[in-house]
Amino acid sequence: MGSEAERQDTRKAMAYDLIQILETKPEKESYTTEEIKKIIRVYLTTADQK
Repeated sequence: MGSEAERQDTRKAMAYDLIQILETKPEKESYTTEEIKKIIRVYLTTADQK
């Protein structure tokens, strides 16, 4: 397991990635809870794929 600084960097990177995903559709001004959960699930399942 990494250091606390590495964990914080990972959390920041994940948050940045999710913001970028949400901003890919600037015409969409709001998301439902279910849409956000789906985006997070897809992100998590594809994050390990290379």
